[in-house]
Amino acid sequence: MKNLILVKLGGSVITDKSKPFTARTDVIKKLAKQIIKLKNKNTDLIVGHGSGSFAHTPAAKYAVAEGVTLRDVGLHLDRKIWGFSLTADAAIQINRIVVSEFLKLKLKVVSFAPMSFIYEKKIITGHIKKALDIGIIPVIYGDLVMDKKQGFHINSGEATLDLLAKKLSKFYKKIKIIYYTDTNGVYDANGKTIEKITPKNFKEIQKYITGSKNTDVTGGMILKVEESLKLVKSLDAEIYIMNGLSRGERTKICKN
Repeated sequence: MKNLILVKLGGSVITDKSKPFTARTDVIKKLAKQIIKLKNKNTDLIVGHGSGSFAHTPAAKYAVAEGVTLRDVGLHLDRKIWGFSLTADAAIQINRIVVSEFLKLKLKVVSFAPMSFIYEKKIITGHIKKALDIGIIPVIYGDLVMDKKQGFHINSGEATLDLLAKKLSKFYKKIKIIYYTDTNGVYDANGKTIEKITPKNFKEIQKYITGSKNTDVTGGMILKVEESLKLVKSLDAEIYIMNGLSRGERTKICKN
């Protein structure tokens, strides 16, 4: 059996989150060159990325994370739906930039929109597995997805990669997830990188973990760590959080 590596390029890495709709194409190129080295005949690869200053901008302005509630009627409902449309389009915009830069380096990538294969936290993966089998690198991204309760919600790149890892794990010998962020892993109270996080020590260090200093509607670092811990409990996976902007220390998240 092959191994599977899932790589998440953080929105704070591939975009300037302090400047709306600003991509860091030089960083995307650099990370693409690193990702090339991960792909081999014994390893399948899935790439995911955040939306950063693209989708987070309209999502925050129109409170898209709330979805549609019973209070949303008339003009207010129209505003929410308009925000949904703008946010979905912004997510696609940054995805096209990422895919374009990868193609320039001859990576065999194809974009898969989460809105088209996720509903009510249920995921369809047959077409993604077929793409992997024939040598394609699927590229997913933080997207809006539909649901019964509130009409729609934001599904972060991390959440989609988690769903894919769980659904595809039976086909692979080993799962590894790499999160490229704008920090040298997860920091403690003194600003030093925490070498390892486990379910046992998480309660102790949880108070030191903060979210993004810029606009982020998906939960920031704390959600990343929480979702990673859930994943290592359910799968025999290795998860790493490291800096995508420069070389530095990294944090490993594991069972023990």
